Amino acid sequence: MEARFLIIIPVIITATAFGKNAGIAAAALASAYLFFLDYRVLHHLLPEVFQTNIIIAGVTILVAWLVGGLMEVERNTQQELLRLADYDQLTDLYNHRYLQERLTQFLQTAGAPREPLAIVIMDIDQFKYYNSIYGYHKGDEILSSTGRLLQEAIGKPFYAARYGGDEFALVMPGKGKDEALKIAAGIAARIIVQASTALTGDGWTNGKPFTISLGAAVYPGDGEEVSLLIRAAENDLFRAKYSKGHTYLYQSVLSEISTLKIKDAFPALQTLMALINAKDRYTFGHSERVMSYALALAQKLGLTEEEKDTLRYGAYLHDIGKIEIETAILTKAGPLDSREWLLTQRHTIWGSDMVQPIASLKSIAPIIRYHHENYDGSGYPDGLSGEAIPLLARIVRLADSFDAMTSDRPYRHALKSYETYLELKKHSGSLYDPNLVDLFIAAVEEVYPSARAL
Repeated sequence: MEARFLIIIPVIITATAFGKNAGIAAAALASAYLFFLDYRVLHHLLPEVFQTNIIIAGVTILVAWLVGGLMEVERNTQQELLRLADYDQLTDLYNHRYLQERLTQFLQTAGAPREPLAIVIMDIDQFKYYNSIYGYHKGDEILSSTGRLLQEAIGKPFYAARYGGDEFALVMPGKGKDEALKIAAGIAARIIVQASTALTGDGWTNGKPFTISLGAAVYPGDGEEVSLLIRAAENDLFRAKYSKGHTYLYQSVLSEISTLKIKDAFPALQTLMALINAKDRYTFGHSERVMSYALALAQKLGLTEEEKDTLRYGAYLHDIGKIEIETAILTKAGPLDSREWLLTQRHTIWGSDMVQPIASLKSIAPIIRYHHENYDGSGYPDGLSGEAIPLLARIVRLADSFDAMTSDRPYRHALKSYETYLELKKHSGSLYDPNLVDLFIAAVEEVYPSARAL
């Protein structure tokens, strides 16, 4: 009689492996089979046998229901935990962690020829403003609806993820940068219409227009590692966000970092760069050009690779101290008053103090501090003269002045190249090292033929 209860074992196994419904079905079949065997052996069912079988069948079905139910709860809990680990709860898109993991898997399995992969970062401009004006609940609604729209608009093999608080990433295998940006721009336009409708529906008509900025990078051209690829996309986003859509025809310093010797400088440089971009979009383009002019002269002078690396960073970050200056002063159209001029002069000291604590950038501190010293001692902040001014700072002094004179500024229009060359020669020996002026002009004309004097 006790052997009859052994039918529970396969039922428990079935319920454990396949869930409650399969377990109950197995229990019903096992119970029916038990009745069938008794009938075959005894040719009829005695009342006590029938009663026993009914009890065993009931217990078996109950056990199947309990065990199967518990296993389904555990299985659903595990699946939910896995989902929470991979998805953002507010937008129901992939989260930042899973984005990194999936990109890493793609790059590890990318064979030859390597299939391109575009990543577009979509940033909602001034999202904190909307949170403060409309409330955080409305901000969450915008993010949530953006997530839903992205899920609807982007299909496999493409996918989207919430990259940050108000940033989203769109990953497009097989697409180039221009095509990916075109697709993302179409989706962004739909998001803008949707969000603007939601905001104006609350009766607010005098707020800032809802806008989105896009930045993109493509594997393998912009990077063959996930970190480099994402940083290239972030850098492109910064340029789009702070240059009002103008295209920069230069390779970003960030994409060159992997080839430089002081690789540990990258996190610090990225942070400093972000500060420059956020403060003054003019400074961003200016720093890139000053770096390129300075390196052209360095090549002419035959400087060592180590000196070129130091010059590269120093030229790029020579105006970093301006983040301490009010934007109104940096963009002022008229002449500066005495207080404003004093603050502007101090940017060389502030900038050098910023990089001093960073071991890998310490060597560029003299460039930042002394790039406004004049050869005759009339400059600032320390009034150094002649060769007491470090050579690399004298180079940046020339490159900085050349770009300032050939660029439109808030207070005047750009000079022609030949007018700038005349100014450099006019102040040779006073503002600029007389041994460098002619070499600088020749170097710029060689590297940038369009800048030749006519």
